[in-house]
Formats: sequence, C-alpha cells, structure tokens
Amino acid sequence: MVHAAGEALEPEVYCCLGLSHCFKKAEDGRLADVMVIEPVSSSSLECMAGGAKTSFKLATGISFADAMARDKGRLPEQFADGFFCDEWAYRLEAAARTWQRPHAQDNLMDIVPLGKVRGNFNFSLDNKRVLNFENVVTDDDNVKQDMSIDVYGRADKKARDEAMASAAAEAEDTEKAKQEQEAEELDALLAM
Repeated sequence: MVHAAGEALEPEVYCCLGLSHCFKKAEDGRLADVMVIEPVSSSSLECMAGGAKTSFKLATGISFADAMARDKGRLPEQFADGFFCDEWAYRLEAAARTWQRPHAQDNLMDIVPLGKVRGNFNFSLDNKRVLNFENVVTDDDNVKQDMSIDVYGRADKKARDEAMASAAAEAEDTEKAKQEQEAEELDALLAM
C-alpha cells in the first residue's frame, strides 16, 4: 500500500540508514572527516547495491520508530561515532515513504534486511561530500562562449551589423561622389 504525503507512517515501517563519510571544511581550508548517519531512500540503496560509487560505508535496516528516536543505542555499534544529519525528521520520513512503494516492497527489502548491516558497497571518496561548502559565484566564473558553438545567433548578428555598416559607408561614399560630380558640373557651367 502506498501512503499519501500527509498520512502518518506506522512505527514498524522499514527504513534504511546509512553511515556516510563526509567532510567539513575548517577555516584554514583543511578538510576534516565526519561520519554522518543519514536516511537512505529505496532508489539510492538500489543504486548502491548495483555498484554505483557512494560515500556510504555501511547501511542498516531499522524500524521507523527506532530511527525517529535518534538514539544511537538502537543502532548497530558501527554507527556509534556518526552524527545525525540535518533535517533528520523530514529526510527520514521522505526516505521511509520510498520504502512503502510496491517495487521497494517486492524487490529491495532483502538488500539490507531489518536489523542487519551491510558494508560491501562501492565506497569511494573521489567526489568528496563537504557539508559546510558554500558556492560563491563571481564574475570570474563566467566563461566566454566560443563562437563555434554560438547558440545566441551572435555570429549572424555580427555579420548583419558588418553588412549594414559596409552598406552605410558605401552609401555615404556614393553620396559624396554624387555631390562632387554636381559641384564639378556646376563649376564647368559657371566657367563658360
């Protein structure tokens, strides 16, 4: 049975929690290791079980009520050094709802059974998760786009502007030549 967003979850609903290796950036710029306990959605665990790179070292199956209690005593001992993630209740409820879907119920519950711990995922720190990272955008981040991949029609506009400037210069030259010819003809008439 699929639950609606406003519907309360039963205490015995299955949840998956992961122990993720993250980092916090110190004021001096150095990264410090931080282990974070986070709810894992059914689709995330399915990807992890399929061999996708992940920052999760471990995952465990637990009931919604035990997870919501935020009591490390109810978690496996490997989670003792971890910190609970920000927005715990919101993220836990959202992840728990993914486990109520038919696909998760039928195919994914045995990846990490209730009360068990699994740790043979494709753990990688290639893409470090920095928890307190602030992305400050500056003008230096702007990249001038090469004209060969111009999607804004700048090359066409440039050619059009050049053609118009050339036509205007040609018209001006023609007008000057016409005025000079008229002046010469007038001088010739007056000289007679």
